[in-house]
Parts: sequence; structure tokens; C-alpha cells
Amino acid sequence: MSNKKKLKAVSIALAMFMIASVLGGCTTFDNFKKTFVDKQVVGDDNIITIGIYEPSSGEFKERGEEEIRGIELANSIYNNVNGIKIRLVIVDNQSDVNSAKGAIQNLIKMKPSVILGSAGESNSMVASPYIEAAKIPTITPSAVNPLITENNKYYFRASITESQRGAGLAEYVYSVLGSRKIAAISMKNDSANTAMQRGFNSKISELEQSSAGDSSSAISSIVYQKSVDVNFESYGKLVKSIKKSGADVVVVPFGAENSDKLFSEIEKDNLEKKITFVGSSNWNGEDFTEMMKRHPKIKVVFPSDSVFSGGKTTTKSVTAETQRFIIEYAKKYGNDSEPTSNAALGYDSYLLAINAINRANSKKPEDIRKALSELSDVRGATGVFTFDKDGNPIKAVNLSTIKSGKVISLYVTNDKTTAENMGKIK
Repeated sequence: MSNKKKLKAVSIALAMFMIASVLGGCTTFDNFKKTFVDKQVVGDDNIITIGIYEPSSGEFKERGEEEIRGIELANSIYNNVNGIKIRLVIVDNQSDVNSAKGAIQNLIKMKPSVILGSAGESNSMVASPYIEAAKIPTITPSAVNPLITENNKYYFRASITESQRGAGLAEYVYSVLGSRKIAAISMKNDSANTAMQRGFNSKISELEQSSAGDSSSAISSIVYQKSVDVNFESYGKLVKSIKKSGADVVVVPFGAENSDKLFSEIEKDNLEKKITFVGSSNWNGEDFTEMMKRHPKIKVVFPSDSVFSGGKTTTKSVTAETQRFIIEYAKKYGNDSEPTSNAALGYDSYLLAINAINRANSKKPEDIRKALSELSDVRGATGVFTFDKDGNPIKAVNLSTIKSGKVISLYVTNDKTTAENMGKIK
């Protein structure tokens, strides 16, 4: 590139920054300069292709479209790396494992430098071996199954795993609520619930040992355990057992429909003010929020990848990109359109990709993969990203609750967690 063209590219980038500063107001010049000005991307043409592998139809259509919204928003703000334009190409995996095979193969034929997707654990699992064979770095915004990234150095994720979420819930329950009487209800043959329970139990044990100062004298805070199957209906008996245990926190594996039945039995026994219910990230959905309108006195806590709700942010983990995301989302999609966690994770997946492209100073997938693995302290809408050896983010955990029919950000953990051991990062 000639000096004249380099000067022109820098001038354009600076102009974009000045416009973005006036409109969005939150990105610092240093962050912008690092991403868009300092390095030149090597390449023979002026296009970098990022592939979008998401469901635009089928069971996971809503989640897929939310993630695409976030990706397209990020692309509208950061649509080039040093004057080299980023092109998005989208394939629909139709939320179906058979269709997903063809979709990922077709996308790979388009030779993207990076792939983003997919919503839906099975869709990502199907894509994993094809991605590894093609050696194209891929970031799933929301899929949490640990097998997606394990033993595949090309697959990364923007969302933390269920085990990390469980560890975050444990910190809140033990250190903030001060609970020493926990009832843990688990779901048989549910890998996601098993992972969350493993993370929860591991962190509780760590906190107990730390509090006791001697592992041999630590007293278990889990006073009742029950494993149930998917057809479980004995909610009355379960509530009686919980009541007898004296638990003031109950870890719940149920979705909206079965939680509704449990909470109704809790209210019959007048326990709604005595117990806090802890659940999975699935509670951060419209069906659960609607159900909770029938149980306004029930206290719930659950993980959420979002550090904002209702236009408000938590005091921790907020970055300039959090504010920018909220502002620009309203501009693009309307003031009445509230961003979801999936949209924010799609946005962050794109930011991680362009930061890696910039760091690699290359459009070659292998160079970008290496750069992704080395990223540290990248500030996104949902927090600050650093990857572990398996491509999972090392992040604090954001927790939410529901008040007056709305999801409200509640707490951000003091400890960052890893998917490997859920331990404190020094």
C-alpha cells in the first residue's frame, strides 16, 4: 500500500472515530486507535469475509435472529479493519442437524476468514468437525456445551459455560446471601444441569474450606439433595422435604412450566418469603418472566450474559462498549426494542473476531486463530474477555433477578471463573 493510500485509510478511520464519538460517546480514542489505526491488515484485496452460521428458521430461529442482530449492529459500527471492508455472508442451518451439515459445508466453500455461530448446542456440535478440518476459527455466541470447544482449537465461545455459571451462583448464595442451608435439586440425564451443579458444588466446597481455614473442619452447606427425572410431578412432597430441611436457598433445575408448579406449592406452604430460588440461564426468557407474574413474591436468581436490562447497567463489568451497544442498538432497531443477551453476545463475537484480525495483521484463518487464543482483556458489551486454553472466556459471572415483571441485573461476581476449575484468577 502506498504512503498516500495509507494516509487516506488513517484519515478515514479518524473521521469514523470522530463521528462515532459524537453519536455514541463512549469509545476511547486509545481503544479505537488500537483496533483501527495502528496496524495494517495484509491482503491482496479489500474484503475480509466473516461467515454467519445461524438458524433463521426452525426451533432456534428467535435466538439465531437475535445473535444476527447483534453481529449486524457491530458490523454497522465497525465495518472495516484499517480500510479493508468486512463482508458478512449468512447461511441458515434451520435449527436442524441434517440441514446444519450442508449449511456449514456451504459456508466453508465461501472461504471466510472467521465464522460466527451458532445458537443451539446441536448445531454447533455438528459444525465442530467441519470447522476443525477446514481450520477456520469460529466463535459461538451462546452455545455452552463444553464438548463444542474441547479438543478443537478452532472453536471459541463468547458465552461462559454452565459450570462457570454454577460457580457464580455459588459465590452469590454463600458470600452475599450468607446461606448455609442449601437444597440442591438436580435433573437426571441433563448434561447442562449436571455441569451447572458441578460448578455450584465445587465453588461451595471451595468457599466452605476457605471459611473454615481447614478443609477437615468444613461443614457442608448443602442440607438436602434430590435428583428428579423429566416427568417429575411430586411437587407437594418435594416442598415438604425442602421445608423439613430448613433450606433458605433452593437450586432448581426446572424450566418455566415446572417452576410454576413448584412455586404454587411453595406459596401453599407460605414459604415464598423464606426461600431464594436459584436457576439456570434459561430463566432469562420471556416465558419464565411471564410465569413469574403469577408469583410476584417468589425470589429468583439466575445467570445472564447481559450486564444490562431495561436500559440500566450494573456497576461492575460495564465497559465503554456496553454503553455504545445500548445506544447504537436503540438507534438501529428502535427505542422500544430492548437488546437481549443473545444480541449482546453476537455483538461481542464480532468484536472478538475483528480484534483477532487486527492482532494477526492477516486475513489467513490460521493466523487469526492464533491471535484469538492470545487475546487478553478485550472489552465487549457483556464484559472483558480473555480465553482459556480450550477457547472458553475467563470472565466474571453476571446474575439477574425479576422484579415487577422485568429482568433486572442483580450482581456481578468478584471472582473471574474458568471452565476448567472455576477457581479464582489471581
